[in-house]
Amino acid sequence: MSNFNEMSLSLLFYLIDSGALKPSQLLEACLERISLRDPEVLAFTTLNSENSMESAQILDNETPDSALFGIPVGIKDIMDTTDMPTTRGSPLYEGYYPNRDAACVTNCICAGAIIPGKTETTEFAYFKPGKTRNPHALTHTPGGSSMGSAAAVADYMLPVALGTQTAGSVTRPAAYCGVVGYKASHGAFSLNGVCELALSLDSLGFFVREVRDLTLIRHSFLGARPNTIPSSNTLRIGLVRTPHWHQADQCQRDLIDKIADKLANQSLQVSEIEVGPPDDLLAQAHAIVMQYEVAHSSLVSDFLLDRDSLSSQFIELIELGLQTTFEDYQKAKRQGEFWQNKLQQIFQDFDVLLAPSAPGEAPEGLESTGDPIFSRMWTLLKVPTITLPAGFGPNNLPLGIQLIGAYNQDDALIANATSINDGIYVFEDPKQ
Repeated sequence: MSNFNEMSLSLLFYLIDSGALKPSQLLEACLERISLRDPEVLAFTTLNSENSMESAQILDNETPDSALFGIPVGIKDIMDTTDMPTTRGSPLYEGYYPNRDAACVTNCICAGAIIPGKTETTEFAYFKPGKTRNPHALTHTPGGSSMGSAAAVADYMLPVALGTQTAGSVTRPAAYCGVVGYKASHGAFSLNGVCELALSLDSLGFFVREVRDLTLIRHSFLGARPNTIPSSNTLRIGLVRTPHWHQADQCQRDLIDKIADKLANQSLQVSEIEVGPPDDLLAQAHAIVMQYEVAHSSLVSDFLLDRDSLSSQFIELIELGLQTTFEDYQKAKRQGEFWQNKLQQIFQDFDVLLAPSAPGEAPEGLESTGDPIFSRMWTLLKVPTITLPAGFGPNNLPLGIQLIGAYNQDDALIANATSINDGIYVFEDPKQ
């Protein structure tokens, strides 16, 4: 079996563009890996192997015109697809075929990507776990809600997969599975056709193997040439422990300190700063906004019509939202807007912020997807974030760091994350 499925998007783009690799060869390698590993990892809800191979063989005879041309891409199963069911992680939507593709799926198709399957998600992208296992340790959670997408990329089934984040649904799975996870600035990409959870928080995200891959997929979606912003060797980095530092495991705290020291030793400016109030006000504001908006979304119709088919976690979320007053919701929104403005001022003095991505390694057990506490505030503030795999914990499971950029300065964040990634070390899997 070839190792094309293990390559980064950047390398695959070069090989396909140069004619050294055909899309059908790449897809065959990915499907072989899926056949070998997915019976254990369970990253996919639906596979469309035959149709996707037919599409790949057609592309074999066409000229590449995009970085995603011929690239197999996983689609989170809250994103509408006409040729595969969109179950949204709920039995209520078993066998549901939408009448049009989500905008992000259309973007993939227009760029020449191949869609071999839908990846597992939690119920309505909230907290009830799906069936996916962490590929590094099958008895541990892969995180949620973009669990299948993160696991598929981590286990070399696909080079790229799409996710979404409302609290920590890209950041946490990326950290737990040991891949690069990017959450775009809120509103950077259309979420038309994606199951809405909380309108002012939902954001699109990508999972890839190398941070450089993000420029290619981002610009393919935008219809722009992938002009890479030069990396800087004079970065001003703000170390943000956040008010939740005490909730991080010692291994995660040690990793953040180690990375900060290593960057400082390379003559980069690293300064410890505070963002937001010293208590958990921003995390609380995020929770209030989220529960209120979920309780006033179209998902309430499922709650009213077939409550017995919903999980206890989702019922509790709806009920909390229905009990949340409009005044409390508006107050939480104002708190977010105030600190969004303050954060823009902070970015006048700093290029990128460094913070924990998760409390530590992926927890053992499959009944929970872990705690999103280290991404709630950044999601509320609508800024782009990138999770980089940066080490391993005491159980040889991945640990990540989170990099935060200024709102709508996503390309600059990718450039800065590339520079930081090159400056720390190469991520190595101790099992290989």
